Amino acid sequence: MDNNKYVKIPVSVLMDKSICANAKLLYGVIIVLSYIRNYCFADNAYLAETLNTTRRTITRLIKELKDNDYIYITNDKHKRKIYIKDVPTSSINVEDLF
Repeated sequence: MDNNKYVKIPVSVLMDKSICANAKLLYGVIIVLSYIRNYCFADNAYLAETLNTTRRTITRLIKELKDNDYIYITNDKHKRKIYIKDVPTSSINVEDLF
């Protein structure tokens, strides 16, 4: 396992109290999986396995991210594409967090 890889989640997403912690983790996974094509095409089973949860939970987390305008989804010929929306930069001073 390559320990030099990591997930980068914007502070504005990290500090958003309207989404749960697992939705924030899923957001990070979607960012990583979107790196090459600018969208994520992983199905709920794969995402559930990655986060060690259920497909039903992934469905709920995707809805949470979508309802809070962090992602949008298109469907092409039975292939779902999850896109990351532009997140406004946070006005939070990171140094105030620690």
